[in-house]
Amino acid sequence: MHCGVDSARSKAMRKKLIGFCITALLIMLSAWSPWLTQQFAESRTVDSFNKAWLSMIDGCGTNCKGCGAINSKRVPFGMEVTLEYGCGLMPEDSPEYHERATGFVSTFGTVHGFPKP
Repeated sequence: MHCGVDSARSKAMRKKLIGFCITALLIMLSAWSPWLTQQFAESRTVDSFNKAWLSMIDGCGTNCKGCGAINSKRVPFGMEVTLEYGCGLMPEDSPEYHERATGFVSTFGTVHGFPKP
C-alpha cells in the first residue's frame, strides 16, 4: 500500500512539472514572438495610426514625404516602432514640420502608445 501512495505522488509531481514546463515555454515563446515580423508590425502601426485620425479634419497622418514607419526593433513581448507623421496644415511637406512618436506592437498585434485625437 505504501508503494501506491508514492506512485500517486510521483504522478501528481510529474503533472505539475509538465504543466510548469508548458507554461514557461508559452511565456518564452510570447516574449520572443517569432510570428511578429518587422513588416507586419510596421504596417499594422501605420494602419492603426491613420485609422485613429481618419475622421479628424486637419488631423495627423503618414501621407507625407518620408513619413511612415522609420524604425522598428524587437523588444520583449512585441516590437517597438517609430513613426514619422505630419499634423494639420503644414506650410510645406518638409521634415522640419513632421513629428515622430514611438509606440509598441504587442505579441497579439495590438498597437499602443501613439498620439490619438
